Amino acid sequence: MTISRRCGYLVCLTLVFALAAGCKSMKAKPSEGAGFVPMSQMSSREDLPFQKVWVKSGVDWKAYNKLYIAKVNTAYLMNSSWWQQSVRSADMQKDVSQVAAYMREAFQKAFAADPQNRFKIVDAPTPDSLTLELAMTELVPSHVVMEALSLVAPYGSGVAVQAAAKESDAKCTVAFEAKILASADKQVLAMAADREQGKFAPINLNALTWYGEAHVIIDEWAGQFVQIANRRPGEAVKDSSPFTLSPW
Repeated sequence: MTISRRCGYLVCLTLVFALAAGCKSMKAKPSEGAGFVPMSQMSSREDLPFQKVWVKSGVDWKAYNKLYIAKVNTAYLMNSSWWQQSVRSADMQKDVSQVAAYMREAFQKAFAADPQNRFKIVDAPTPDSLTLELAMTELVPSHVVMEALSLVAPYGSGVAVQAAAKESDAKCTVAFEAKILASADKQVLAMAADREQGKFAPINLNALTWYGEAHVIIDEWAGQFVQIANRRPGEAVKDSSPFTLSPW
């Protein structure tokens, strides 16, 4: 067997084992919650992509066509102590501020680009709008050295290096908690929480920056919120895959 064929065989074998392991085993563990939403009142749902959700029954969602997205809350993250052990601890406050701003803008752009125009994004709450409050409760940067090792490893075996990074908490991790409120009376109509890690890939160029993978995760969340807003009764919105063949 030639070297090229061996490499091709290794890639196929890696992908088969990765997929056989099951998506759920490759996904990030659920967050225990930071306190922005009451996790004990929430549960998982097969038709929604987030780890924990709660939706108030009897809400007439069609009565709302405007959405205000508040600035992302980072207080719960910064008030915790785990991030002080991060490889970026000295720059964490600046990093969190920048990623939080990216998150808000990503959600605004996703809804503004929605071809169905389900919600008009407004600059301030109005009596007939919904308010989306997001809290970023965890932000772990990619371990650039570990990810670089996955690139120089034989093609395909980099996934194994990334799996080791996941087990050692060296993969980029982001978590959010969210509330959707009626802007008029601040009544909570829905809540959600999710925690995701950087994707497994034969080549992952996003992981060579501190927060490239975080941006990918946030973009997927924004897209899922838009899908949920547009879904028909009985329609399921799928969770994101932990694996990708795309290098970026």
